[in-house]
Amino acid sequence: MALDDVFNYFRQYDKRTFQVVACQGNEPSEADIAAFEVQVGFRLPDEFREFTMSGLGGLYMEVREEFWPRAKAYDVGPFWSFLYGIQVFGIAEGIPDWLDIRVQYKEFKAEGFEELVPFLQLVGDADKYCFDAKCRVVRWSHEEPEKRDIVEMSFGDLLMREIRELEDRQKLKAEQLQERQQRKNRGGTA
Repeated sequence: MALDDVFNYFRQYDKRTFQVVACQGNEPSEADIAAFEVQVGFRLPDEFREFTMSGLGGLYMEVREEFWPRAKAYDVGPFWSFLYGIQVFGIAEGIPDWLDIRVQYKEFKAEGFEELVPFLQLVGDADKYCFDAKCRVVRWSHEEPEKRDIVEMSFGDLLMREIRELEDRQKLKAEQLQERQQRKNRGGTA
């Protein structure tokens, strides 16, 4: 089961490089999730429900700033170089609005996308992964909001893929920073 891979990953992830914040201790109940499902009009996928009720629900994961300095206003670079984190929206008590799936859904509904429930977003990307009423994973694009790209993956598989891609981007960023430092040490410009 893909969700087991996610749980195993977070038992041994690189805490020195990655900062992880989740709802641990404020997990929602089955009733909390069911109340949200009444609002959206369908049952969320079981794998997502299990994750949301775990201590990892309402997940925010980022590369620590000392390993991935944040862009400043007007910085330019390849798109991937701004994607330093992952957020999985949750239902936990006291969760901040930007990580609350109920708030995210309310905003989508106000924009006319009530058939989609956003559940995952990369930090730095306006696009979101959503569930539709058939519990399919859909990639919603802010540039083409009416288009629905079906992602043939389960929630757990998608989350693990995005975590692995974040790790790959972090390694690429580290290589860039190392090259920049080497140029600087040789007397070149950073």
